[in-house]
Amino acid sequence: MGAAWHTGANASMRRFVALAVFCGPSLPPHDRGIFPGVTYLPPASRGDIARAAERFDAVLLLDGVFHHDLAPSPKEVYAASQRITLFGAASMGALRVAECAPYGAVPLGIIARWYINAIIDGDDEVAVLTHPQTHAALSVPCVNVRYVAWLAKRRGFLSARQAERLVYDARRIFYMERTWKDVIACVPSQAQAHLANICAREGDLKRHDARFALRSVLRRMRGDAGGTC
Repeated sequence: MGAAWHTGANASMRRFVALAVFCGPSLPPHDRGIFPGVTYLPPASRGDIARAAERFDAVLLLDGVFHHDLAPSPKEVYAASQRITLFGAASMGALRVAECAPYGAVPLGIIARWYINAIIDGDDEVAVLTHPQTHAALSVPCVNVRYVAWLAKRRGFLSARQAERLVYDARRIFYMERTWKDVIACVPSQAQAHLANICAREGDLKRHDARFALRSVLRRMRGDAGGTC
């Protein structure tokens, strides 16, 4: 673990002026500010990271394809991280960069930390159904459910056992069909209004992590390295 963070921190110190951001539902269009040197690209599929490593100084991988095309492989992400500065967060980016953190990739955000600490594993934790044209999320990922359950437990709306059960029940729903309505229905009736409020106001952890990651990478572009996760 120590080696992973040390290597990633060194990688994040490299200066860069051209950044590619692979994004979809984790960073919706209204969160994509216009910044010098930043190019927003659709969710990454197999080969996209390798091509970006030839055109850009750095890559921020947030979203990648899952069920309808081949996703970027760990080998592809590893190879790119040896050529350029490669950051990852939120969704496919959190998964792949956590796998490659010992080799120089830089993880950012809570979800990446969960992968590194083996709290979660597998792409099913971040998988969502998306609109084919707009890439907007049409279902709810497990990581968002975990985050909502944690917030509800912390605020006393759910017991530890109820929060754990919520995550278990939500994971049993096929990822393409899971909605917040389904999630809320998994908790006792007296907690449902509180949970609905949390879901609506704070429930999108993938978006929180994506926005944090973009801010962090922009600071590095300006020469302020800061922390990683």
